Amino acid sequence: MAQRRPVWAIIDRRGPSWCSTPSDEDVFVGAPSGSGKSVIAELALLRMLSTNQGSRAVYLLPKDALADIVFADCYHKFGTRFNLKVVQLTGETATDHKLLNKGQIIITTADKWDILSRRWKVRKSVQSVSLFIVDALQLLGGEEGPVLEVVCSRMRYISSQIGGEEGPVLEVVCSRMRYISSQIGRQIRIVALSLPLADARDVSQWLGCNANCSFNFHPSVRPLPLQLHIQGFNISHAASRLAAMTKPIYNAVIRYAGNKPCAVFVPSRRHSRLLAADLLALAAAHSSPTRFLRARPDMLQPFLKRVHDKVRE
Repeated sequence: MAQRRPVWAIIDRRGPSWCSTPSDEDVFVGAPSGSGKSVIAELALLRMLSTNQGSRAVYLLPKDALADIVFADCYHKFGTRFNLKVVQLTGETATDHKLLNKGQIIITTADKWDILSRRWKVRKSVQSVSLFIVDALQLLGGEEGPVLEVVCSRMRYISSQIGGEEGPVLEVVCSRMRYISSQIGRQIRIVALSLPLADARDVSQWLGCNANCSFNFHPSVRPLPLQLHIQGFNISHAASRLAAMTKPIYNAVIRYAGNKPCAVFVPSRRHSRLLAADLLALAAAHSSPTRFLRARPDMLQPFLKRVHDKVRE
């Protein structure tokens, strides 16, 4: 079996053409989860710190929960070990302005950075940003997509104006950063991380990444192999679609998981309760009511006595 390597090691084989460490060009990397994209972000941070210690880096994440995790990790790696100021924006404009002034690595979400970077002409701390890392760029098509698109376009627009170049305003957020960059006379580097995209070339051109700095890996290129099975449902109504998915979910669990542990993701806690009851009903209909039971009933009785179902009560 061929040895599997993380994507950053595969990119590193290209030598000087890889743009995350040896140069300050914009980079787009589309790779599956667990492939080492966070290492690319850390290498870009180290590159910025080694060339311009007085500059700032913005690490943009889609969710507050992910921002909390990245903040704790960056604070441990860069704040504790290198004595750098790692801050996380709160959403309060006055507080975030103070945090931005003292921070060297700023962890934030798209909506918070959108508010803070709107008045970039009067905020020198926004103009001092040299590195703009965007994680989970595949969410451009989700609920956070419009705000994420605005922020990325704005940063691109700021960067184009700082250097005196006539950079086109492709979108609002990345373009805003390009515009800031052209106005302040230096480049704002954009490092975009994403899952593999079907339109990766268009996204790379939108961000201003050239062909040598755009990497879009196949979903199968990952350190841990993963088999992907897709089944579509042509039902527009959400409740009807979820109801139609119950039997296929049961069949998929039996076919692919067997007796091994299995995780099923649902949109809400209510749906998890309903799906669990439906799966048990389907197991009973197939003459296997204890299919998902991995312990003797008498062993579970002491624990079941302490469980109270408030809905049924």
